Amino acid sequence: LSGMETPSHEYTGGSTEKSIEFFEGKGHDDKWLVQYLCRKQRKYRDAGVVGFKWKPYEPIFNAPAAQAGINTIATLKDPTIKVVRLRRNLLDVQISRRKHTLYTTKAHCMKGDSKCLQDGLITSLDLYTGEMDTLYKHLESLHAHEDRVDKLLHEKNVPHVQVTYDRLYNVDGKGGDIEEWEKVFSFLGVGPASNLTRGQLERGMKHAATHPPGHNMTLANYDEVAGALEGTEFENLLHR
Repeated sequence: LSGMETPSHEYTGGSTEKSIEFFEGKGHDDKWLVQYLCRKQRKYRDAGVVGFKWKPYEPIFNAPAAQAGINTIATLKDPTIKVVRLRRNLLDVQISRRKHTLYTTKAHCMKGDSKCLQDGLITSLDLYTGEMDTLYKHLESLHAHEDRVDKLLHEKNVPHVQVTYDRLYNVDGKGGDIEEWEKVFSFLGVGPASNLTRGQLERGMKHAATHPPGHNMTLANYDEVAGALEGTEFENLLHR
């Protein structure tokens, strides 16, 4: 929808350990981010936008190269680097981590790849059975961490737009929300910032969901989780 599909790698690491390793390898390098994006621009000259996934693990707050990268984004004016800040349902984060701990499934599947989808569509997953205090503490910790990331972006004046995974990809099991995508395109200055159609959005989606739309299908101990979260600040994370 922005002109050309380009790969979006977890360049800074897809786990805390890999993120630590990445930034330790960069030392005090303050050019890594610009150099990487420039390489991608040269490789994908016809793309409307290039980028990478920066998963904000703990090193984002203290690693010198991570801080240098954040400062680069905040201060570079020509060209401007922009951040699409995506927050995901924290219960889904826990479910995803549990799934990939128990099963060797791919994180993403292309549409039409029935083998990948069959392997990745895990149902009746056990999530901390008998350990609801542990689940609650993990959710509290994740929520505090995500708030710290938001605070960092605001304090550094990083140009960014806030969106959620659910609104981009799964609103009541009916796919992405058009207005949420238009917000992203408007912020980036590429793609259909208005008059985006459902057909355009669905054709632009190359990946298929690897989880059922409702937690009552995903979780074997759904009733236990629902009971534990009822009346807490995390109650709205649960979807049937």
